[in-house]
Amino acid sequence: MDDQPNTPSSDHLAMSAFWSMIESILGGAVTMRSKKEYLPQFPDEPEDRYDFRRKNAKFTNVYRDIAENLAQRPFAKQVTVKDEDISEDMIDFVDDVDGRSNNLHVFASEVFFAGINAAVDWILVDYTKDVPIDATRAQEAELGARPFWVRYPAKTVLAAYTDVVDGVEQFVHVRLQEKARSRTGFTEETADRVRVFDRELQADGSYAGATYSVYENRKTETKAKDSWVLVEGPLPVTIGVIPIVPFLTGRRIENSWRLHPPMRDAAELQIELYQQESGLKHIKELTAFPMLAGNGVDPPLDTSGKPEKVPVGPHSVLYAPPGQSGSHGAWDFIEPGAESLRFLADDIKETARELRELGRQPLTAQSGNLTVVTTAVAAQKGNSAIQAWALNLKDALERAFELTAMWFQTDDAVTVNIDTDFDLGWSDDDSFKHVLTLNNNGVISHRATIREAKRRSVLSADYDHEADQEFIEADMMSSGISDQI
Repeated sequence: MDDQPNTPSSDHLAMSAFWSMIESILGGAVTMRSKKEYLPQFPDEPEDRYDFRRKNAKFTNVYRDIAENLAQRPFAKQVTVKDEDISEDMIDFVDDVDGRSNNLHVFASEVFFAGINAAVDWILVDYTKDVPIDATRAQEAELGARPFWVRYPAKTVLAAYTDVVDGVEQFVHVRLQEKARSRTGFTEETADRVRVFDRELQADGSYAGATYSVYENRKTETKAKDSWVLVEGPLPVTIGVIPIVPFLTGRRIENSWRLHPPMRDAAELQIELYQQESGLKHIKELTAFPMLAGNGVDPPLDTSGKPEKVPVGPHSVLYAPPGQSGSHGAWDFIEPGAESLRFLADDIKETARELRELGRQPLTAQSGNLTVVTTAVAAQKGNSAIQAWALNLKDALERAFELTAMWFQTDDAVTVNIDTDFDLGWSDDDSFKHVLTLNNNGVISHRATIREAKRRSVLSADYDHEADQEFIEADMMSSGISDQI
């Protein structure tokens, strides 16, 4: 039996095709053109012609535009924490959560974008290595030791298993795929690694404290298979638990880590759009370079008895001598009809429209993927899927802070503030016109209209209505129409 640390779980295998599709779409035209499975080869199409068609296929990435539009909604305002009654260590941590100078707002936006696309993203709350277990906080500070967050994209979490421990669901085994880069002089080498977190099941049914190990793939010339070597551990995780937190936008299937991705339909429609655009471009090329047909013309033969290639172009002259029957032949061009081109172009427009409509759904559709913690809050904040995802992100970040507090050996309870009162309209909709109509009809006040404009980012968030009114009055005075004020 092949028992290797990089063996993916059944959940990972079930989701891997979707993650590969999303990764290809987000990679853009170059990545999509490199994947043969997304642009099928025509029956009996020669390989060289297929490669030419695939490598020059048109790809309009409507999906990425949709994903970027959705992902930026909760981040027009800064993601913050309530810093009352939390330690200085935690306050400083918020400004650099990953040890790479990225603050909470930046890190959260990356997690949110990835989670929207892959249905899940993971946060590992790690800690500086080689710190004595019995070190005090002062000694750790002297060593520069600190917790830090690490993002693990969905495809890098090879396996995740949970069980009910102390009355709540906890992770008991996790395998993470990593890359280790090393440099010698001007040469860089990359090694495949797998980090394994585990909690051993005891005879009494309880679980031991968490441990971690790191395996590295050592390539060999003598063995048929690469060998995985233990390069670190097993060592205890001093906080006792596996410090990883998932951020979900997709619905979990029962108790597994298989998910129903909310963006699957949009991604599959993007593939359809890619194929349609490629087909239209191919037919347009056939129209620009139509096929020449010789009716009743015997082809000239070369010395080997094979038909010679017929020259085509403005400086070529083609003759049509009488055939064996004595009737004259004729040359003609065969090309697709203009009507078929219009039909395909209209079909592409309709697919793009449907794709953008799918992109609007998370702004309006209710989501059943709220955690127990956020369900009550969601009832007050709104019922769109994108708002539910923002609340799930809030919950995931607060759980990550709980693990961070365990590393800091404090009882900090961090509350994360994420904006969910954002505009649910699309960039090309006319919804703000309705707000203006309500104002013009006296249904809502001028101040309410200004607030709505600021909420939708029509006006800057720091727009001062009172100060602007003074400028308006000053302009009217200088224009000699102060009597209208």
